Amino acid sequence: MTQATAGATATPKMQMSPERARQVVRMTKSIREHFPELAKVSDAQLIYSTWRSFKRIDQTNDSDYQTMADVFFHEFDRHLLDYQFSKAGEDEQVRQRFFAILTELLQ
Repeated sequence: MTQATAGATATPKMQMSPERARQVVRMTKSIREHFPELAKVSDAQLIYSTWRSFKRIDQTNDSDYQTMADVFFHEFDRHLLDYQFSKAGEDEQVRQRFFAILTELLQ
């Protein structure tokens, strides 16, 4: 395998400011508390998905809580749970749960 091929599949390094790191940790803990559906997800996967969500939010100009909740919903539904929430028709309920967590965390 060439070096370029090996690098293409590597997980990006999680780089963030100390403030963002605190938010990621707090958000991850809150998600763990409020989402029993994620009990089987490892802490590493949960932290990584939380970081990816914040990274996507940081790349957008629109960062209201509803948009942020949508980003978290899509990241967790798609990448961690293979669309479990969507298949169950729980899209709006789960978005509202993320919205509540974000509102509490970021105020």
